[in-house]
Amino acid sequence: MRLAACAIAALFACCVLTARAASVNIVEQPDSSADLTGTEVVLQAGRDRQNAKQDGLAALVAQSILETPVQGQTSLEEAVNANGGSITYTVDPRNVRFYLEGLNRTYPALLDLLRTALSKPDFSDATLAAARKELDQKIADGERVPLTVGINMLNRAFYSDSAGMGPYGLPATLAGFTPNDAQTFYAQHYRRGDAIVSTVGNLSNVPNSSLAALVAGLPAGTSTQANVTMGQLPSTTRELLARRDVSVPWLVAQYPAPPVTSKDFGAMLVLTAFMQRTLGDVSEVPTIATKSAAARGVGAYYNFDARPANVIIYVDGGLGDPTRTFATALTVVNVLGHAKLGGDLNDMKAYAVGRLLQNTTTLQDRAWLAAVFSSSGVSGDYLQHAIGAINATTSDDLQRVAARYLGAPTIALVLPRAQEGAQSP
Repeated sequence: MRLAACAIAALFACCVLTARAASVNIVEQPDSSADLTGTEVVLQAGRDRQNAKQDGLAALVAQSILETPVQGQTSLEEAVNANGGSITYTVDPRNVRFYLEGLNRTYPALLDLLRTALSKPDFSDATLAAARKELDQKIADGERVPLTVGINMLNRAFYSDSAGMGPYGLPATLAGFTPNDAQTFYAQHYRRGDAIVSTVGNLSNVPNSSLAALVAGLPAGTSTQANVTMGQLPSTTRELLARRDVSVPWLVAQYPAPPVTSKDFGAMLVLTAFMQRTLGDVSEVPTIATKSAAARGVGAYYNFDARPANVIIYVDGGLGDPTRTFATALTVVNVLGHAKLGGDLNDMKAYAVGRLLQNTTTLQDRAWLAAVFSSSGVSGDYLQHAIGAINATTSDDLQRVAARYLGAPTIALVLPRAQEGAQSP
């Protein structure tokens, strides 16, 4: 197992170059063998930039950029697709991330399209209406996924500021935003001073200047977090409850976790990988990396890119007796902080390394991960940094980190509706 993990790591060895061009933080991972190129633009314009009345505004601005007309009357997303590429965005608690991917030969043109929309977004009534329609659909889709419902509830309890707001807001709040609201949010938070441009692939046609130009048209300076204190979800316990139109109950639990710069980082990577494998074993569900998180039924993942970081475990109650399955999952985690972990840890470390590499195989994964480490002040090869942290972990580290972080979860239970027409709590 250890030799196999080292062999896989060698395949993913990369040259990570970090530079500043025109006051822009640029991270490059040249890969001359790649047929595609991908670029992630990270801006400090996430949910923590919204005030108490702006739930969903960060997402509306990001979606409006995809809807912005370029090349005449074609939206950015349509123009990118027509040129053989794809573009997506993610609204995180602390930032918004745009990801552009395409064929090497057309990539300079794709970068120019994104640059145009980012520097001159359209916030007209028509564009906002199109953006709202897309967001309303995303909200509706998310309400049908128990894992998403649980994570949204936990984030509300986990973050004391507006980072805990839902990723897309609510249809009612989205309906009230005006073009001026969107333009003001953009002007305040789409700043080139704290932007990160992370790109990976065949960069022979992508000069450093074209990457810097992506955000050169944004307002100068840096973004400022909104000063908002959110009330915690009403609860007399650390257990949250929601009812949705789902067929079986789900358990989602959240634990605090160390950041990438912590001495506990490697141990938490090992512990999370161990939880993933163990939960799969006790639930008799094989861990298939190609399935989405919600489709796997059980899982554990470490959000080390979040601030503060956290660990999520989840279990689909339809895998057996829900009470037994949920209790077993929580017991597995709890025992880690109280049991003395001895013996040879090489197998566990090799599994953690293999899982890390499996989860960073796509260009988007690699661009995102480089941006995460760069924003945390970690330079050089981020994979070797993470693998080194895993291999340096001792059994004492595992027990200490488990006892420190994995003792008191906040639990979200997503249950089927009790009866037709019943309202969620």
